Amino acid sequence: MPALKNKFACLANLPSMPTLLMEALQQINGKQNLTLLVDKIGQDPSIVIRILRIANSPFYGMSREIGSLREAIVLLGINRIKDMLISLCFSRMLPAPHKDFNYDLFLHHSMAVAECTRQLANCTSTSPDFAFTAGLLHDIGDLVIVMLFPDEFSQLVKMAEKFGIEEEQKVLGFNHTIIGGKAAHYWNFPQEIQEAIEQHETYPESATTKSLGLLVYTANLLIVNTEQPNKSALEEHEPICTALTLLNVSIDQAAHCTDSGRQFADQILTLH
Repeated sequence: MPALKNKFACLANLPSMPTLLMEALQQINGKQNLTLLVDKIGQDPSIVIRILRIANSPFYGMSREIGSLREAIVLLGINRIKDMLISLCFSRMLPAPHKDFNYDLFLHHSMAVAECTRQLANCTSTSPDFAFTAGLLHDIGDLVIVMLFPDEFSQLVKMAEKFGIEEEQKVLGFNHTIIGGKAAHYWNFPQEIQEAIEQHETYPESATTKSLGLLVYTANLLIVNTEQPNKSALEEHEPICTALTLLNVSIDQAAHCTDSGRQFADQILTLH
């Protein structure tokens, strides 16, 4: 479809990913190097300050104040610091304000799904390497639409305050999962993250294993449920129960993952 190809060509207008974010992604499966990580992050004093503020926040409940970046990394672990680094760099990607887009709500939802995905990975003994990042970036397609198709986004808002992929498909010819996956490919994200972004709105039909896509899909359902004014009990939410059964995660475990996700998002936005 030529018209759709022309729309996707606009991806070339996307800004570059922050260098620190890309380096953190590349190092997730690489050799752990504390000195290198301290040196890299230390080049950006504003990020150092924010990481120290997060590390000293009530969410982590440290018994004493953490005074240096190296100390924060040692106490919290390199992987957790990478999660924080990715979340801080991601928040810098937010485009110029669009009158119809609520950036704080978007950021809160993204952070909550990220932490919930990480917690679900821990519950299922799934590799947590990309869990947080995939959860954080799952709705990146929303940002791409706001950045590249601002008029169409305003049209969607006028159609429905809470529009979904059906309305996106009607107005744009694609939805945020499709454009999000293509943007992730453009930015050279790992294949697993690209697939998780593409799959997070629909139950993975071939999900016979605890895939990253299934973790993000489940975390998104859990967090979205808490955001509803009339949220349902988890055991009464059929799609959530189906996903939890496949993951072999109990209702209590899912509730804990959800609470952790929302608490983490609350802390990040307080320090944003």
